[in-house]
Formats: sequence, structure tokens, C-alpha cells
Amino acid sequence: MTQKPSGIRYIPGKRDLLIVSPHSPVINGVFENDVRTGIIAEKIQQTLDCHAILNDLFFKPKGPITKSLENYFLDLYRIDHSKKVSGYLRRIETIVKNGAKKYVVWIHGITDDVAIAQGQEHKSLGLFDEAPEKLHALIGYGQGGNPKTGETRSRYSARNETVEIFRDQLCAGGLTTILTHPAGSNYRGRDAKRLNQWFNQQGYGFDRVESMHLEIRERGFRDTDANAVQTAKIIATALSLLTKGILPPGRG
Repeated sequence: MTQKPSGIRYIPGKRDLLIVSPHSPVINGVFENDVRTGIIAEKIQQTLDCHAILNDLFFKPKGPITKSLENYFLDLYRIDHSKKVSGYLRRIETIVKNGAKKYVVWIHGITDDVAIAQGQEHKSLGLFDEAPEKLHALIGYGQGGNPKTGETRSRYSARNETVEIFRDQLCAGGLTTILTHPAGSNYRGRDAKRLNQWFNQQGYGFDRVESMHLEIRERGFRDTDANAVQTAKIIATALSLLTKGILPPGRG
């Protein structure tokens, strides 16, 4: 049964996969923050019968807006904000602790301008061969260090082979995706204040959970309900290989 405490929907499933849309509020009928990522997450859940957690009401604070539990102004990808929402982290932990190993995917959205800028940056580094505007998505899994502190160690949240399989299958489905380069300023899933790193902090190994941060551009993939549904189909197909243990040729 779907439960909806505090503006969050928890949808149970049978597959060992958790999909989370932490920035997907719909306020007065308007998609806010990472537009239509909630649709994408819900459609993946329906396709794969996996676990899903959808944020319907909490607005990611920005500009003059300050965090407030009472006003639903919280970033549910930040660990400190998430601790303020009763049951949120506990539900995530319950899902990953019970049963077999889990894969976790955090569904995010970036603006088209940012996606193009990332395409240009990766192309300049020889990490993307196509025109910058053809970059559709980025995957972060803790790669690289911290240029602000000088730390060089990666904080991997998933195996490299796992993210490469996921990337390759997304590309095959029409969502051109790259792994964010290790020196990137953002979108690497490495920030210790964010939930992609929470499993590492809780002491989970890759034998228990692998977590990935997926950023999807808007145009063509999240700009309409129909495109969001199609994007969900692409992602679901890619994830089905991981969760069924079926590897493409050359990966076995």
C-alpha cells in the first residue's frame, strides 16, 4: 500500500532496487525544482515493481528561501535536512537492510544550459565526442577528490563496472550519458553532505548497496509528461540488466 506521510510517498516493490526523486515537488499543480523527476521515478517503479520514494511537497530552498520543516522548505537530498523529516531516512535504511543487495538511483534534473556547459567541458577534455548539446545525462558515483580541500581520494558509492553498464545501456536506449569527470565541480555524487554518500557513512559495502546519482537534462526528456514517461522507460530498461544480473556481451 502506498503511504504518504509528510508529503513523501513510499511505494514498496519486489525488485532489489530503490528509486528516489528528492527534488520533485508539485506545488499548486506546478512542477518545481527538478521538473518531472517524480513522474520518471514513479514510472520506473511501475515498470520494474521496485521500491520508490517520491518527494511530492518539499521545495528545495534557494535564494531568499530558508529551510523550514513546517513550510515544506527542505532539500531531501541533503542529509541534515533529511534528518528533520520523521521516518524518511529510516525508511531508506529499512529498504537497503532487508533482503538482498540493493541498487539505489537518485533521479535529478539539470537545466539545458547546464547540460550544454557540461557537454562543452567534457568535450574539451576529450571525454565526450559529440556536440555539447547532445549530452543528455550525467552519472555521479563519488569519483574524484575535493579541489577545495586538496583531498584526492574518490568516495565511490558504486562499482565502476556497475556505472559503466548503466551508462552504456542508457546510451543504447537514446539517453546519451557520461560519467562526470573526476575533477568536475559538481554532479559527481561525492559530497559528504548529500545522500548518495550516506550509505558509505553508514558502513555499507558494495555487497549490500550500490548508489548512483543521475542528472537528466530537461529538453526532450523532462519537458513534457510524455517525454518523462519515455525517459523512465529508457532508465527502467537499463536498470533491469543490473537487477536481473543479466550483463551485455563482454561483461560476463
